[in-house]
Amino acid sequence: MLSTGEIVGTAIGGSLAAYIVTVIVLYRCPSLIHKRKPYLFDGFLIAHRGGAGERIENTLGAFRHAVQDCGADILELDLHLTKDKKVVICHDSDLVRTTGVKGIVEDMDYADLPPLNQHLDITFDPGNNLQGEHNDTAIPLFEDLLKELPDAVLNIDLKHGTQELVDLAGELIHRYGRTKTVIWGSSVNSVHEMAYKFDTDIPIYFDIKGSLRMIILYWTGLLAFMPIREQVLELPYVPQDVMTRMLGERSRSLAWRFLRFLGNRVLLSESVVHYLQRRGMQTYAFVLNSEDAWTTMYTRGITGIHTDYPTQLREYLDAHPEFTVPRQTAEPEETDRLVASASKSSPPRSDL
Repeated sequence: MLSTGEIVGTAIGGSLAAYIVTVIVLYRCPSLIHKRKPYLFDGFLIAHRGGAGERIENTLGAFRHAVQDCGADILELDLHLTKDKKVVICHDSDLVRTTGVKGIVEDMDYADLPPLNQHLDITFDPGNNLQGEHNDTAIPLFEDLLKELPDAVLNIDLKHGTQELVDLAGELIHRYGRTKTVIWGSSVNSVHEMAYKFDTDIPIYFDIKGSLRMIILYWTGLLAFMPIREQVLELPYVPQDVMTRMLGERSRSLAWRFLRFLGNRVLLSESVVHYLQRRGMQTYAFVLNSEDAWTTMYTRGITGIHTDYPTQLREYLDAHPEFTVPRQTAEPEETDRLVASASKSSPPRSDL
């Protein structure tokens, strides 16, 4: 006769085994309990700030070049609000880096904003810089971009957002009929919530808090049972050479190597990417500027890459058509086959 301890142990073991089997089944076939999210749009090539390595960042000229010359699938941009309530496209609230003039965007009227520098360092390509040659010096209005490129898909980062910025940007998105060709959000949880509540039909990406929560739920198996309101997961991938240029010898420390492993192999693992795709979500990595990094991420199943060099990434994708298979248009059971096919044709290069 079994003792009480043996009975309890057997019950716990059986329950745990049942839980693990259930999670495996639901991770493989999430459509059993979750409706697959509808396909949004292709996002293989995402021009970061319009392509900050080829044109002055966040300018209309950069966005035109990315779409018309490079065939960018998505334009990534940043929004701020001026003192006179104009929604403008710029990354930094502090104007020193981009204009050389001391001042804060939110403290100035639009007409008083200084012209952009024509010589800028490339944030995600340390040691390199861009010399502007196209006389595109004005900080653009968000509305002007909506008018000029009405068919472009936009990935919007609401910087230092307030409810007023969310409302005014959202009103422009509605006015120009862009609710199905925009992804928006913020790394800041409070702003992320404002954007979601403004219009739950506008696609939104995970904020930092939501990304970490989602990853914890995934690795504990609980995500199999949870609804997901976001449509896109965007996470950084930092190749070793970039980390070395940014941090020097500090990048070799155990702490930094562990953080890099955590980001590159846990947050952006193939299993996470494949599962989210089965639920109809897209996954983007940022900001990658080398062929080695592109190959690593595409073969891992990532659906889109932010880059400062859209011309180079377009040439790379033209030479690797296996990475431009629209995986989300496939049935869930076909996703792994498509990813595996791409992986076999272009083996990933390890840089860990």
